[in-house]
Amino acid sequence: MKKLKVHSLTGRITMPIMEAAIKSVKRNRGAAGLDKVSIEMFEANLEQNLGALMETLKSRTYEATPLRRHYIPKDGGKFRKLGIPSVRDRVAQEVIRQVINPVFRKMFHDNSYGFIKGRNPHQAIERLLELRDLGYVHVVDADITGFFDNIPHGLIENTVAEEIADGNVIKIIKQFLNCGVVEDGKYIRTEMGTPQGGVISPLLANIVLNKFDWALEAQDFKFVRYADDFVILTKTSEAAERALDFATTFLADMGLTLHPEKTKITKFSIGFDFLGFTINNHGAKMSEKSKKRFIDKIKKATTRSHNFDGEVITALNRIIRGTANYFIKEFSTGYDTFRKFGRMVRRRIRCMKYTRISRNDNKKLRIKHIDKLGLIDIFKIYKSVRC
Repeated sequence: MKKLKVHSLTGRITMPIMEAAIKSVKRNRGAAGLDKVSIEMFEANLEQNLGALMETLKSRTYEATPLRRHYIPKDGGKFRKLGIPSVRDRVAQEVIRQVINPVFRKMFHDNSYGFIKGRNPHQAIERLLELRDLGYVHVVDADITGFFDNIPHGLIENTVAEEIADGNVIKIIKQFLNCGVVEDGKYIRTEMGTPQGGVISPLLANIVLNKFDWALEAQDFKFVRYADDFVILTKTSEAAERALDFATTFLADMGLTLHPEKTKITKFSIGFDFLGFTINNHGAKMSEKSKKRFIDKIKKATTRSHNFDGEVITALNRIIRGTANYFIKEFSTGYDTFRKFGRMVRRRIRCMKYTRISRNDNKKLRIKHIDKLGLIDIFKIYKSVRC
């Protein structure tokens, strides 16, 4: 029986969709692209800009502008390459994302948790712990080498085209992929990959890797995936070896490779890192990288060269709240970690106020006085959730 594809998606591009797209882009903020047009500048003539963009999207005349290269620091002194689209192109990507997402959303595997409405990293962690309790204690901890930078364009286009027969939508997606990037004034063609920084990139990644998910299911392997981060769980070390071999071969057929140094077979009893947590037989706790990232943020917000005022407390609370919301859950552990974090933050505040490190300052600025300043105590949050 011939597979039925979805037609006429272009007709679903309407002004309400355009307006919803700009609201989403505005909500996610982000810097200007190569054309230096900010969200505020785009909104200054919003109706005309949206109308003109909608016309190009519907009339097959849309052309994406090149991306602006931007680097953000990673751990170990490395940098992640981002490709920043213009605001106009971010709106266009969000429009196409909203149009095609319903087609693919119903096909995604239940064990895929990344960038899917109603799913989140914590559900992924909980699923891992459930599988552990069912005896799946051997782990293939995998890392796809430069996934977003190396997805073959043909793979993306063909996978989308398997479900969508609207040639205009396919053409627009090709524009997103092939628009190129400008770095140091030089134009560079983008012949593979989907740019990190693109609104539609996470959905395209899920569409591509959904084939991998169902292939693992067909082999009866248990797994949890969040975008390009995934682990495969088995009951024996022999099954883990088979799972690794299968994943390596299947991904190679897609034009992707597993990082030889970052991919390994381990066990829950040893532990492994996933989505910022270290997961083991005892549960999930902040990984060492995540701890360092938190400490670095606190130090940056409390340098002694800055004045100690309400803005410092506001900045600290933002960091503490974000960390607590992500890492303090019913399944997470870390009593000593969060107690030390609470002490460290208070010590940094005392150092700012008195421009020194001295135990005598503990008496001058007691915990109750710091609490009155409005500082959130991360250890109290942990105890309220876990104790």
